[in-house]
Amino acid sequence: MARVMSKSSVLTLVRTYWPSWRRSASDAHALDAWMRGEQYDVTDDPEHWAFGRPYSPRDTEEEYDDLGRRTPTPWAGLVVTSLAQTAYVDGVRMPGKTENMKVWNTWQRNRWDAKQGPVHRAAIGHGLAYGLVLPGVDPLSGEKMAKMMARSAKKMSAWYASDDDEWAQVAIEAEPYKDDKGNKGWNVTVYDDTAIHYVTCKLDGGSDSDWEYISYETHPLRVTPVARLANRIDLDGRATGEIEPYIPMLRRIDQDTFDRLIVQRFGAWKIRYIAGMAKPSDAAKANMQAMKLKVEDLLISTNADTKFGTLDSTPLDGFIKASDADLRMLSAITQTPPHHLLGLSSNLQAESLAAAESGLQRKSTDFKMNAGEFHEQMFRMVATIENIPDEAKAFDMQVRWRDTESRSMTQAADALGKMAVQLKVPLEMLWEKLPGWTDGDTERAKELAESGELDALMQALAGTDPNAGNAATPAQQTGDSGADSGA
Repeated sequence: MARVMSKSSVLTLVRTYWPSWRRSASDAHALDAWMRGEQYDVTDDPEHWAFGRPYSPRDTEEEYDDLGRRTPTPWAGLVVTSLAQTAYVDGVRMPGKTENMKVWNTWQRNRWDAKQGPVHRAAIGHGLAYGLVLPGVDPLSGEKMAKMMARSAKKMSAWYASDDDEWAQVAIEAEPYKDDKGNKGWNVTVYDDTAIHYVTCKLDGGSDSDWEYISYETHPLRVTPVARLANRIDLDGRATGEIEPYIPMLRRIDQDTFDRLIVQRFGAWKIRYIAGMAKPSDAAKANMQAMKLKVEDLLISTNADTKFGTLDSTPLDGFIKASDADLRMLSAITQTPPHHLLGLSSNLQAESLAAAESGLQRKSTDFKMNAGEFHEQMFRMVATIENIPDEAKAFDMQVRWRDTESRSMTQAADALGKMAVQLKVPLEMLWEKLPGWTDGDTERAKELAESGELDALMQALAGTDPNAGNAATPAQQTGDSGADSGA
């Protein structure tokens, strides 16, 4: 077994990586604000690339500030959600097998059917997310089991010796705290290939005296028990999410909205004017003349030289078209279906809907390639902790993804029927391709097929009786041939 790092080595390591962790966490918080439509509050540093406030002609007026706060819209969150909703794990199998692997039970016990959505959203939005696997205990039964946990880039960062490495050298997780005296600091956890180290940090960790080593505990894995999920990662190790590259465009869309709100508030009405009126003879008449007019007030003057007129309102069409044009561009560069962003009619034919979402499905395939490797890493760590050696070494396991493409049931049934008849593909393989069909549905169908109940069910739905040829009709049962019994 590898030797556990000394206290001084751990403190040196965490102080070295702490500035990098702070930058990564700060960037993730800024991107998270864009996901939640709170980009207006990203104001700590106006020069930051994620700065979210639209430009205002007047920074000091309360009315302009109020319009600015009505401007942010979570378009980034919609881009992230559109992709995340195409990626759901439905099982994990070995090639050629029809049953899920044993580690799938641990996935279910850890409620990862529900957790996978937040993990995928975090990776898509922030660029990175992390999974953590450690020994644990089932809270109900008390049985030993692997605990699968998820961490966002707001809390965790990992560092690798090489961009090609599968396992991290070290990972750091940190949570802020505030004690009873109001002192602030960080509870820091350091993961390496032998142990989990617990450290505390006072203030911002800028001084060596701010750090204190608390304790450690070993783990049974021979690697750092952290898996990294990257939305996109290049050969230089740079992970990019679905928000950061498009922030300039998202800011432009928010500016479009802000400009339209300014026009709606200050330039959307015609302005009536009067010129050439006689100068009031005293202060009282001047005050009366200066009174603000109501919308329904009528302007009257006894002076023949007085001129009346109106100043036209500013049309909003151009502002609305500018916003639509930017949304169409956002749709194109993010491969998000235009009807998701523009609110177009959803009454589309299945073929048209599939064509509109083809770009999103291609992007989804790219994401699933990275996410599949992440989940397989998690499963191998689970198998190692739960002592399932054949699955811990199953490098050819395959994560099964739910089919989320937009296809009508008629199209799917027609295509699958032709595959069964013309290509002689076994029905059991085709059941899994049905839209919305789950593993539970497949198992139920197999049980019905093996018991013979499936044939009886299909015949019942078709309105036929499998024993119709041997059964007597009601007339035969009563002896009535249709003629008068007395004839």
